[in-house]
Amino acid sequence: MFKQEEAYQNALCMDLTPDHFQFAIIDSKLKKILHHEIHAISEFTKEGVKPFLDNPYLKHDFASYSLSSGENRNTLIPSDLFSYSKPSEIFKLNYPEPIGNLDYNRISELGIVNIYEFPMWIKSLFVIGFPRVKIVHRSTVLLRGIFDQPTYSPKIHLFVEKEQFYMQITEKSKLTYFNRFDYKEVADLVYYVLFVLEQKEYDQSKFEILFYGLPVEWAEKEKIQDFFSSKVKISDQNEKGNHFVLAKQLLCV
Repeated sequence: MFKQEEAYQNALCMDLTPDHFQFAIIDSKLKKILHHEIHAISEFTKEGVKPFLDNPYLKHDFASYSLSSGENRNTLIPSDLFSYSKPSEIFKLNYPEPIGNLDYNRISELGIVNIYEFPMWIKSLFVIGFPRVKIVHRSTVLLRGIFDQPTYSPKIHLFVEKEQFYMQITEKSKLTYFNRFDYKEVADLVYYVLFVLEQKEYDQSKFEILFYGLPVEWAEKEKIQDFFSSKVKISDQNEKGNHFVLAKQLLCV
């Protein structure tokens, strides 16, 4: 339980998407969530999001502040190549114009740089509200979070939200695949995963399939399991499952 007088020992981790704003107050030492809230957003603009920052839980003086957000479009590049190119030049190789405001995060432990679109209004809103805030792209949090756990044995990592999911494949402690997909039905999600495995000529029976961003009692779990020879796993710990993107922000501050 969150105690106001101990706020200075805790981290405030926030996450913003076009359809929700959520935050968690996390014990920095134990890495446990003490308080969590999620709110639906009807207007994804500076004016539409600003009222959520008036929440009394956000007014305390925390040890650290972080925000994960950004547009869906991002690209990964080896750190060595990034030194010889401009972010805009790299981004144009993967996405058509118009291109929004670009930013990037270095993920040194993987030897890669994540380049992404990030609206300026989000930055200005949160920097003014929380001057010490660390702002990162959501996919940066996912990558760091995935590699904060054992990745030697073959694993498929699926971070699933309402109409999109990120798919990452790790093997022998290396990232061998990363992408984001839009989907409408669970069948679409299954199709994309099986298609990727077929294209990469992977035997799915050799992979663990781990889901994040979902409650352990997710209603579609059994339906998903019918399509895979590997057991589908969802952690019953919020920090490793349902609230993964919030808890793993601690790796970015």
